Amino acid sequence: MYFNISGATDVALLSPGDNFSDVKTIHIANTHSSDEVLVDLYISTISRSSAASTYYLMKYHKLEKGGYINLESDILSFRNTSSTGLGLFISLNNADSTVDVSIKQ
Repeated sequence: MYFNISGATDVALLSPGDNFSDVKTIHIANTHSSDEVLVDLYISTISRSSAASTYYLMKYHKLEKGGYINLESDILSFRNTSSTGLGLFISLNNADSTVDVSIKQ
């Protein structure tokens, strides 16, 4: 799965109930032409509302212009088979921030 993400709002990469389990690798690349980006990547029942159960994989992780990070770990494995279960979300720090995300099973 591939995503082009922009802006400072929370984006569901894998929504609860998408039935996409056993994530093996997540690649996140800063595609902004001139600025660094701060990335939050988290697993949550819903997008960071007051009622959400949220578990951060990365919080305020800085990616320099042109930088990237590869996440490969058993910690990425979670079940999102239920619409009331867990989803994978990303949030960037600025309205003009941009990243590309690749998720592999």
